[in-house]
Amino acid sequence: MTNHKFLSIFRHRIVKWVILCFFLVSCFFLLWHDSSFHETDIFIPIDLGKIPDGLSITDPPLKGIEVRIRCPESLVKTLSKIKSRYLLDLSDINEGVNNIPIRKDGIKLPSGISIINITPSFLIVKVEKELKKELPVIVSFSGKPAPGFFTYAVTRPSSVMLKGPENILGPIEKIFTKPIDVNGLSESFKKEIALDLPECLDIISFSGIILAEVFIEEQIVAREFKNIPVKGKNSTYTFSITPPVIDIEIKGPVNVLEKFYQENGLEVCVDLKGLKPGVYVRHASIILPVKTILVWVKPEIFTVKIK
Repeated sequence: MTNHKFLSIFRHRIVKWVILCFFLVSCFFLLWHDSSFHETDIFIPIDLGKIPDGLSITDPPLKGIEVRIRCPESLVKTLSKIKSRYLLDLSDINEGVNNIPIRKDGIKLPSGISIINITPSFLIVKVEKELKKELPVIVSFSGKPAPGFFTYAVTRPSSVMLKGPENILGPIEKIFTKPIDVNGLSESFKKEIALDLPECLDIISFSGIILAEVFIEEQIVAREFKNIPVKGKNSTYTFSITPPVIDIEIKGPVNVLEKFYQENGLEVCVDLKGLKPGVYVRHASIILPVKTILVWVKPEIFTVKIK
């Protein structure tokens, strides 16, 4: 074997070893490089862009998107501080169902962080014609006031102007506030309360805070008392009263009348002071509880015989 041929074989083997070493080093570098990176999911909230005039969103899209990212291990601790938001472009939206893709270039992330995947890749936005409508405000209550009391309320303003999708706002005839708790209460009060609006409806030129004046008042009822004995007083003579009983109807707070009935506190009498033996026609005196009024009596006059 000549020297020239020997050198050729040697150089050929050297090249093979160099290539093999380069391959091994490359593999090691790639493995080491991959191990120094971290993959995770982050949630990015969505802001809705301005839509064309005369249109309104029926079903609001998702609140945010899930983004699969890849970043160096050194940036993992900073992921919780990412405040990125995605602005959904609605400028070219049309009436009906719109499929709007999520653009990677619309997601702003710190340098060194790359996006692997976005879920969902597009959002479905339903759009209808916009309607404006003025509706009365009705106060909503939760719980029941103290026994014998009832509630009602007036609001300022008494009505609001709303805008929203025609198919949502069109059938609505009144709008309610968030519930006001009146459980066990017996005194009136004032309270600021928000409207209970569907998400797709907006208030026009108004903050959305309603001043509600809640009135809690005693329930007024009328109640009949029958066959109440009619008594005579202030006489030492023997006497008789005809008819001996009376029927009456009293109107007042339900709690007062209920207590009055249970205690049998109704007193009806004819004053005989100064009357000597004989026959007299007299009205009866009826002692009523506080806060009540007499609606009617039967009979109205009585015959008194004094012996």
